[in-house]
Amino acid sequence: MNNEYYVWCEDCQFGLLSATNEYTETIEIKRKLVHPDSRLQYKITLIGDSFLVPDVYYSPRILINQKIYHVLSSLNLPYIQLIPAKIESLHNDFYLLKVINFISLIDENKSKATIKRGNIKNIRRLSLSNELHTIALNDRLIFKVGHSPVTVVHESIVHLLSILNLKGVTFTPITAWYS
Repeated sequence: MNNEYYVWCEDCQFGLLSATNEYTETIEIKRKLVHPDSRLQYKITLIGDSFLVPDVYYSPRILINQKIYHVLSSLNLPYIQLIPAKIESLHNDFYLLKVINFISLIDENKSKATIKRGNIKNIRRLSLSNELHTIALNDRLIFKVGHSPVTVVHESIVHLLSILNLKGVTFTPITAWYS
């Protein structure tokens, strides 16, 4: 099971973003699909080491470019939402990637996680439970581990994205990942 999954890891050498208005911040915080009335607005608040425009920025939420958008939108996954976003001073279009798929099936004996009131809050080492196989593959292609910020991606999607030679993101096998 663990060999099939990767952790979406940020590469912040390109800088970090902040929302420029409360509306954008509210959309980011909600743990459900939303219907935004306008394009979300961000600005670069921490300059990175690279002057290139990456394919992924973090706010710390995940903002993706059109290349990734086309791959993910073609999958028609009902638990992800790709919300149009604009970053001040950049002409490129980005999209906030909202993952509203929370799965808490970890092997607690092999994982190192903070669990409060039955909810996974923080993970330092991850091992997924074999019970994950009881969920249809299409329902577990991308998910958040419990209520933690860790986003897990199935190898089939990682393969599709790796062809794009992306900047700003790496996918680390779960078996090699620790925070």
